[in-house]
Amino acid sequence: MDFLIQYNLKKEEINDIVNNNCSNVINNIILNKRNVISIVEYLLELGITLDTLRDLFINQIGIFFRTRAELERVFEEYEIDSIVKSLNYDVNTLDLIEF
Repeated sequence: MDFLIQYNLKKEEINDIVNNNCSNVINNIILNKRNVISIVEYLLELGITLDTLRDLFINQIGIFFRTRAELERVFEEYEIDSIVKSLNYDVNTLDLIEF
């Protein structure tokens, strides 16, 4: 998961992500690195903060099993600014979005 360092996540934060998810989930993230990077870049482009990004990996890691196209489609159905503000406040608001 060291590929997340390029997004200014610290080694300790990556360790937290690994420690808060089962090994199968982490392995899946690693195997789908390109997709995960695409999603990370999309979220950062929208204005998701690094703290929120870390929290998404810990509490809502399922978002990284979607494709960027799926996320774009779903986010465009809602007001993107509102979603970004909501997620930056509490990543668990992701549960309110219908995928």
